[in-house]
Amino acid sequence: MLPTPVRLSLAIILGGFLYWILSLAPREPPKPVHNLRYSQVENVTEPKDNWCQPDECASGRWEPRQPPFTSLEQFKEAYANRLDVLWKGCSAIPDPNLGPKKVSTKGSVDEIRLMQVMNWTWTPYIGELRKWDAEEFMVRLLKSPGGLIIIGDSISGQHHHALGYLLNQANLDFDRNSPHLPMYDHKNVHQMLLKPHDPLTRKVLERAGVPESRLNRPVVTMLEEHMLIGQRDIRAITERLGASKDYRWYHNFQRVPGWEKYVADAVEPRPEEEGTVTEDSILLMNAGAHWSRHELAMLPPRPTDKEEQARVKETYKQMMKLVIGRIKHIDKLSIFYRSTAPGHPVCENSANPYSNNIIAREAEKHITPRLKAQVEGDVKQQRARWDWDLFEVHNQLWRNAIDGLMRDRAWRRSRTGMAQGAKWYYLDLWSLNLQRPDAHSEPGIDCLHCEHLLINL
Repeated sequence: MLPTPVRLSLAIILGGFLYWILSLAPREPPKPVHNLRYSQVENVTEPKDNWCQPDECASGRWEPRQPPFTSLEQFKEAYANRLDVLWKGCSAIPDPNLGPKKVSTKGSVDEIRLMQVMNWTWTPYIGELRKWDAEEFMVRLLKSPGGLIIIGDSISGQHHHALGYLLNQANLDFDRNSPHLPMYDHKNVHQMLLKPHDPLTRKVLERAGVPESRLNRPVVTMLEEHMLIGQRDIRAITERLGASKDYRWYHNFQRVPGWEKYVADAVEPRPEEEGTVTEDSILLMNAGAHWSRHELAMLPPRPTDKEEQARVKETYKQMMKLVIGRIKHIDKLSIFYRSTAPGHPVCENSANPYSNNIIAREAEKHITPRLKAQVEGDVKQQRARWDWDLFEVHNQLWRNAIDGLMRDRAWRRSRTGMAQGAKWYYLDLWSLNLQRPDAHSEPGIDCLHCEHLLINL
């Protein structure tokens, strides 16, 4: 479980991707609409009012919240939650006079930084973000056999905790990891089921028009799986690139072995729910920061950083090939690959967001030299091996692969009138993250984790 301040700081993070999921969910009647990235996205409704389209919502900038929070009491009122613990502060930016790791964790300075971080809202250049409706979201999940399944590393885990907070804030209550569920006792599997006798559960069940049996399965699941593949696959890939077969495996990557089968079983339609539980289940996936030279230590050194990173990129491509091949055949599944968020070297020097994406990109160039400049001696090369500069490279690999998968699907639909297997979407949140160097939870200590997309819902 994440510390309470981090959990609540992430309670707003899901607004962006939840919009995409909801906007791609069919309403009445379902109509396909044009999408700028793909020739056609299936099961999407015509836009209503002034909503931004799914490929438009992440193009924008952070603007001051109106009206701004001026006290912790105002924040508590806006984000009150009877089922979860409310955030009371945000770790202050370190005082250089106290040393790099001595941070005030109490009192007015933490409250002031909380106000600074929370007093910004994401504003798309085109259209508006759709307002978050927890009950509507839950109705959508009940209409699919597997609901929402999130898979990835600790940052994906933060998405899961944040989503739980948002749903609790709407008074939706859950049982977790009930003994009748598969993998209920696995430490990296977290399954949320609506409490069957809760009045709000009865309300959303009736709105969804699905049978009681749907309550026996999760609506939200988190699978903590750092690399998406296991030791055997990683060894096979890296040995083809020069790694020793005698390499001593010391890594503690968190895993859910057989997660692909878990997903396939979860999204399988049930005969007793035919005609009611008919929507796609949703898989939100990421494989991010662990794919680096720091973690792939089995790869032997090469003369230059460029050559070494080229091999990391190749291992990543081979991982993608394996993962796509193992899940692309699954019917009635919409897969969203979430872009890996950028890190911000010296994030403690930023008290506000960047004004726009152009300024952010210019300021955040030369990421590896800036990481190395903070330390001395051998630690410089250790920092370089974090490979933060490969995050965007790896994101682009997924973007290209998903473009190809969806083009192929569109071609098959045009030829046969149907297309089996999973639908794929690239969820691009890079710009939203890049523009918030100020919003890490531990400035001066960790400028990668707990990236806060503070969406005003």
